[in-house]
Amino acid sequence: MFWIDFARRNARPLLFGALHAFYSAPGQTYVIGLFVAAIGASLGLSATEIGALYLAATLTSAATLVPVGYWIDHVRLVHFSAAVVVGLALACFAAALASGPVSLFLAFYLLRLTGQGLMMHVEGTATARTFDAERGRALAITALGIPVSEVVFPLLAIAGIDAFGWRPTYAAMGVVALVVIFPVTQWLLRTFRRAPPGMTRPEGGGRSLMAGLREIVRSRVVLLLLPSLVVFPFLMTAVMFHIRTIADDRLWSTAGLAAAFGSMAAASVVGLVISGILVDRFSARRIYAVANLPLVVGLALIASTTGPWSAPLAFAVIGFGGGLLRTTFNAIWPELFGVESLGAIRAAFTTLVVFASGLSPLVFGVALDGGVSVSALLWMLIAYGLAATVPAILAARMAVRR
Repeated sequence: MFWIDFARRNARPLLFGALHAFYSAPGQTYVIGLFVAAIGASLGLSATEIGALYLAATLTSAATLVPVGYWIDHVRLVHFSAAVVVGLALACFAAALASGPVSLFLAFYLLRLTGQGLMMHVEGTATARTFDAERGRALAITALGIPVSEVVFPLLAIAGIDAFGWRPTYAAMGVVALVVIFPVTQWLLRTFRRAPPGMTRPEGGGRSLMAGLREIVRSRVVLLLLPSLVVFPFLMTAVMFHIRTIADDRLWSTAGLAAAFGSMAAASVVGLVISGILVDRFSARRIYAVANLPLVVGLALIASTTGPWSAPLAFAVIGFGGGLLRTTFNAIWPELFGVESLGAIRAAFTTLVVFASGLSPLVFGVALDGGVSVSALLWMLIAYGLAATVPAILAARMAVRR
């Protein structure tokens, strides 16, 4: 009843954040990956060539995210959100019109910057600013847009590609962004009777970009947290990118793999709900210290077991951990640094996450090509996850004392 009442009282800011999370899908890997085969066949590009273009575009978008995301501290959110949604629509149109490697690189770059980067940046920054005592619950609710999109978009994308082709399908996503997402999000922001602070901009307009980045560099807490920040994006992206290789090695059937994705999405929702309660009760910095452990446990299940039953169980544990991390990642920065430069600070850490997610498939692929077994790679990833948790726990203790 508390959750229902909280959602009802704050319906508009929560819906605003959830819509941005939901419609980040056109720039997320789980949607773009569905178009790779059709794009390659249409443009005459191999999987390796498309993978290289995608990696370059992802890393370039990560480098751009800080100077672009920083402006959310200095302009009205209604204008920043409008620019991001329109930018995502243009990115979809650029993908639909891609005719060669250069134009495809540009489309990938725009999709990754506006979709995975800025749409999620708006959701996390605006929600974290708007709510204080109930920040964890609010971020958990807005983040529900991700598992919903993980269910809805692949089905629609596959149906659209089969029925109309990949170009009209991407163009349709751009049209929906312009005629549905844009007016709805603008209406949600412009019709507040009394706009919460996070729905406008920080008082004083935010500090300079360099001031926000200097605060990060000088923080010993951040230095201790850095190894753990890249655990989930690095490990999980590597696993998902090479999921077919892992599935064959672990003797997973197609049905078992499908069940694994379903269990991961369901467990992610559970993790989001529980993380919202835990963050509000114990603080994000305490929860984040151990939030990578479910991923470690899930990878250990994959590495130590074979057969169809192991996939749904392991991915359920991993999905639960992903739900914990989505909420705590957005909630920890206002706890440590306040909200005045939250846009610049959050963009800097998101850049780190995007870089890690972009590099991991290449690292994992080189190791596999070099003869390293899937089991050995998984145990290496597990060891890194455990090692990164130790300084994160020390960081949490240090932050709590402060």
